[in-house]
Amino acid sequence: MRYLAPDFVVRSFLDITPEDVRELSPDSLAICVDIDGTVTDFHAPEVPADAQARLRSFSDAGFLTFIVSNCSGRRVTEVHRLFDDLVTGVVTPFDCLGPEDDDDTGRSHRKPAPDMLLAVAARYWVTDPDTGVERTPRPEELLMVGDQIFKDIIAAKQAGAPSVLVPRLGNRDHVGVRVAQRPVEAVVRAALRLPVRDEDWPRRLTPVRHR
Repeated sequence: MRYLAPDFVVRSFLDITPEDVRELSPDSLAICVDIDGTVTDFHAPEVPADAQARLRSFSDAGFLTFIVSNCSGRRVTEVHRLFDDLVTGVVTPFDCLGPEDDDDTGRSHRKPAPDMLLAVAARYWVTDPDTGVERTPRPEELLMVGDQIFKDIIAAKQAGAPSVLVPRLGNRDHVGVRVAQRPVEAVVRAALRLPVRDEDWPRRLTPVRHR
């Protein structure tokens, strides 16, 4: 069960500040964020202004920022339209396709697989805070933010990255997630002594070990 526990919890993606990340996760150089249920409601057609501002606040503070989404098909084009101007990069299962594997559909690269996070670590560059030298980020320097334990948190665990769990944003959901996954995750959160009720979620980024 402890394998399912995030490193941090907070009431909303909007409540995560660059200052709190620097204080509580000082090794993090990049912020990787899920979309549906984290930044927007499920398949929302636009990104709210406050979420846009929060994403830009991380860039302004010197973090790389990434959307890490399980989207597929035409939704990939839509996600790029929504986020290309807001973040360093958008990474989807399509970006993890094997160039020599014609049978690779991308399904095996979806979270909870760590592939998209590992792609970020392999393909992008950061400035080492100690040496000033450009290098690729290490997986443990990526902070994954998402609303699903069985996708976002496990993907981070498998990649070796720290993670932040937020409650689901909005009223809509993928039917399979709503029916089969959400009730189980509520039980897991209770077993791990994570927030369950809306009022239980902290308003600031909070390490799970302190709860």
